[in-house]
Amino acid sequence: MYLRLIVFFSLLPLIFSCSPTSSSNNNINNTNNSGCADGLTTCDGTCVDISTDNLHCGWCNHACQQYASCNGEGACVLSCPIGTEECSGECANLDTDYNHCGDCLTACTGDETCIDGSCDDGTCSASISEADEGVLPADIIVVVDNSGTMGDEAASVQASMHDFVGAVVNSGIDAHVILISADSNEDAGVCVPAPVGSGNCPNDENLPEFRHVMQDVGSSNALELILSTYPQWAPSLRPSATKTILVITDDNSGLNATSFTTQLLALDPTFEGFKFSGIIAPYNIDQADCVLCEFLGTCNTGSCDTCCGTDTILGLLCTALPAEEGTVYRDLITATGGIEGNLCIQDFQPAFNDLATAVIWESQVDCVYNIPEPPEGEVIDYTKINVDYQPTPTDDPQAIYNVPGGIDDCGIGGGWYYDELDPHLQLSLCPTTCTEVSANLQAVITVKFGCATVVQ
Repeated sequence: MYLRLIVFFSLLPLIFSCSPTSSSNNNINNTNNSGCADGLTTCDGTCVDISTDNLHCGWCNHACQQYASCNGEGACVLSCPIGTEECSGECANLDTDYNHCGDCLTACTGDETCIDGSCDDGTCSASISEADEGVLPADIIVVVDNSGTMGDEAASVQASMHDFVGAVVNSGIDAHVILISADSNEDAGVCVPAPVGSGNCPNDENLPEFRHVMQDVGSSNALELILSTYPQWAPSLRPSATKTILVITDDNSGLNATSFTTQLLALDPTFEGFKFSGIIAPYNIDQADCVLCEFLGTCNTGSCDTCCGTDTILGLLCTALPAEEGTVYRDLITATGGIEGNLCIQDFQPAFNDLATAVIWESQVDCVYNIPEPPEGEVIDYTKINVDYQPTPTDDPQAIYNVPGGIDDCGIGGGWYYDELDPHLQLSLCPTTCTEVSANLQAVITVKFGCATVVQ
């Protein structure tokens, strides 16, 4: 008993000489006595300012989360970078965050992943519509030389225009015809009969299908007048329509082909890829050759040059029909792949028939599809459209990949691309894909809405 008391009392000085650990170290206002300067706190053996330290903010080992910093008062303050949103005290990318997909607190479930702000289980669920094969509308500009030597030609134009437009329209093409010419008040003017025209002369305009720009066209200024009268006939144009220009003249152009094309595309870029056709003088002929036919009595016969004919003024003399060979017009025809008609053959119907065939062929472009209307309640998002192909209706769909760069980037791998309109109205298959699809008469092209576009 005595020994135990000695031990107890001998330990008392040691017990009372030790200072207890104060819990006030967790307080930002704590005054530290451990050797740190005033205002600092010992955390893991290091003196820190818990009012600003991101690893010890407010108290030891309290680290601020990503995108947060200690604000000088011992509190973590969040500052979300561009492209993220603050959601429940953290920064979230709503396009990819599993717990905040599209909106804060909208979480994906199970094996889903957040893609473009939508939860995706790996199988995109899209709305599907069948694409209708497109037939492009056609805008046709016809210019008739009204100079004094063109009287017979004007009559042939009037006679041929009805069948020409009828052939185009009957093919299912929505055609707008623009005529730039003097009206029937002039000897070499033109009045187009019904049903293309209104049935009244000289007031034959019949909108919207037929617009007559009343303009006296000289022997060599047809191209200049196409450019200068553009504001008068531009309202009849459609951005997606094929563009065809036809000039009928016995003379050459005062404006060269390159200058005309450059100025036309500057006026209206939708003329890119236009076709130029002409019923023109095929060559120059010496008037003396036709006078000889007059003496021999062979004018207008196979024994005389076809470019010699009876004059249109007196109807007596054998004269050269061309004023000058249409070399500029031939340059445009060659450059654009158009049709050349022979002015010296005064029946223009064959030339118009060839032109109608060309317009129809150009408008019925293979593998062009109208973008269908989306399902009810949905809107078109052009970044979420995909195209599938089935060789027959019972075959499994095959994905056709999008080529963002358009036809120039199609390559041998094929694919599909949008038109250049805003908003897009049609999509087209690349040449190699078109060849494959066109070989299957039962082929089905479908457009899927709602899934991120699959790009080649």
